[in-house]
Amino acid sequence: MEIKIRTHYDRDALTAMARGLRKTVRRKKSRRSRIVGVVLMVLAFLFGVGDLILNPGWKAWLDLGVAVVLLLILLTEDRVNGFLAGRKVLPGARDTETVFTEQDYTTTIQNAETRWSYESIRAIAEGENFIVLALSDRHAQVFDKRGITAGTPEELRTLLRDKTGLPVTKM
Repeated sequence: MEIKIRTHYDRDALTAMARGLRKTVRRKKSRRSRIVGVVLMVLAFLFGVGDLILNPGWKAWLDLGVAVVLLLILLTEDRVNGFLAGRKVLPGARDTETVFTEQDYTTTIQNAETRWSYESIRAIAEGENFIVLALSDRHAQVFDKRGITAGTPEELRTLLRDKTGLPVTKM
């Protein structure tokens, strides 16, 4: 059985990849970072409101601005991480074709082909349109379920679960 997938690493794919890492191998670190971010946002907001009431001026508006920026970053964390990951994608590596077989899977980009072992996968996450394979805390691969040219998403999910022994985390 072979499953073939074409994926374009665009903003949506990179955002899904960042979300997949956050929901699996970065879960604890992400939770701690969010707690710190919320605490800092609340403090900046309280200082801004306090300054606005007691001593109106530019410092109060600066504190409130910092609170708003922190809120925006917390709400768009996956998009920001996806954007940063997109800046590191090698030229010619945005369009991939991957073939999953019983032994391993092979990813082909413009000028290279890489063979991957299922043992290198640390976690699997699945969203509405994407399946993410986490290889480490900082590295992942994303596959667009809409780009499957041979096989089905269910067959891919079953193959990955059987070969890795890992659960598929919903994202």
